[in-house]
Amino acid sequence: MSMDLSLYRIFLAVAEEESFVRAAARLYLTQPAVSQAVQRMEKQADTKLFVRSRRGVQLTSEGKILYEHASAAMAMLEAGERQLGRVQSLEAGMLHLGAADTITKEFLLPYLRAFRELHPGIQLQVTNRTSVELVQKVLTGKVDMAIVNLPVQNSRLRVQPILEVHDIFVAGPAFAHLRGKTLTPAELAALPLAMLERASNSRRYVEDYFSRQGVKLAPQIELGAHGLLPDFAAIGFGLSCVVQELCPRELEEGTVFPVALQPPIPPRSVGACWLAAMELPPAAREFLRLLEGARPPALQEK
Repeated sequence: MSMDLSLYRIFLAVAEEESFVRAAARLYLTQPAVSQAVQRMEKQADTKLFVRSRRGVQLTSEGKILYEHASAAMAMLEAGERQLGRVQSLEAGMLHLGAADTITKEFLLPYLRAFRELHPGIQLQVTNRTSVELVQKVLTGKVDMAIVNLPVQNSRLRVQPILEVHDIFVAGPAFAHLRGKTLTPAELAALPLAMLERASNSRRYVEDYFSRQGVKLAPQIELGAHGLLPDFAAIGFGLSCVVQELCPRELEEGTVFPVALQPPIPPRSVGACWLAAMELPPAAREFLRLLEGARPPALQEK
């Protein structure tokens, strides 16, 4: 037996109101429409569901069996509808976000705090990996959206640039003689260098720039964490390639200084990526909206 959900709603209303007339009023239907729906159910079930009398209607024993299961199922459906409504209105739900460690620390934290203050009912889960690893997690559905170093080129992804960033080389006191000087790509490549590991998006971007200048980079130190690069430069291990916008503290405190390069490395972006074939969940759409604003809303009043 297979019946339309609307028939079950009518059946439950009649059982609870014990009246075709009251059930019709409750459902904003005509009394004949309700009677016909019940007759259709009884025909499909090949049994009587109600006993009719002058005082109204009562469930038969078979009707009681159906009512127990139908009312439980309808309660679950209504609970699901209510929960879906809460998710759509950002009162509940989950945001599973992917982001690299340094992007999270130096860029995303104010936005994460603002999102938490605006939508405390949303569960937030953040996965930290490299940009390359995070792209794979997006492709396999492990995260809703990832904030990564661009460029990312994959036809299965939608990509939204958010923050323009600049790759620069910095040095510490051991290379103070470079302060105020402008180096060519070849001159810079001849110095001891520390860079991110070769698999990282930002490393590939910088290497592509030097390759276009006819220069091959051979860094002596390769690291997996961007946050260590300015530290290595500060203690004299050479020049480190960093993202200017993601190491503000070291530059402001003067533990490292930027080394001028001519021509400079063109700017690129940090951005969001998600599956093109799927609509972003409401929580992810809201977080992306915050990122596209000038400043985190929670910080604008401070």
